Amino acid sequence: MTKPFSLGNFKLVVAMLIIMWSVHLIASVTGISFSQFGLVPWDGFRLYGIVTYPFIHGDWQHLIGNTFGLLISGYLASQLPCFKRSTVLIFALTGILVWLFASFAIHIGASGIVMGYFGFIMGSAIFRRNLLSFIIALALLAITQYFQISLVGTLFSFDESTSASSHLFGFISGCVAAYMFRNSLSYSVKKPQTKHKK
Repeated sequence: MTKPFSLGNFKLVVAMLIIMWSVHLIASVTGISFSQFGLVPWDGFRLYGIVTYPFIHGDWQHLIGNTFGLLISGYLASQLPCFKRSTVLIFALTGILVWLFASFAIHIGASGIVMGYFGFIMGSAIFRRNLLSFIIALALLAITQYFQISLVGTLFSFDESTSASSHLFGFISGCVAAYMFRNSLSYSVKKPQTKHKK
């Protein structure tokens, strides 16, 4: 039986953070701009941005803020079933929706993924209605309240310096993932192996 609140799936979030920090460190040391890997809506030559844009950040403050958000929401989301599949869906669907419907600009940063995990956690509590999902949702609200982080405020922030569309579409993608995988089992149970004597 897979125990809740383990670090197994969280390794995926750690891997994402390592890539983000490595990219920004290289950019800071060398002066190379990675903004060309951002996501530009309706630019058919930069479709790769759907995958790469969450790993690019404008400055250290931007990176640190998203790192903190990913550590909290990513860890709690990683305790839910189908986390890896949900992460792939959140990445792809958020990027596609931003590419299709966002305002013309270079969209960068992992805030869409953070909000995707937020939507996944809240959606799981609504669609699953089991104890684990409710505990994780309450834990997220309690932790963000303690650190004075307003995920709801971020969701409805339309500041010109932020990608409001990434926040909104990320949250929607997380809710879609929660709905799609709502019937998955919370735990994986291994059948006992029968020993055969020779």
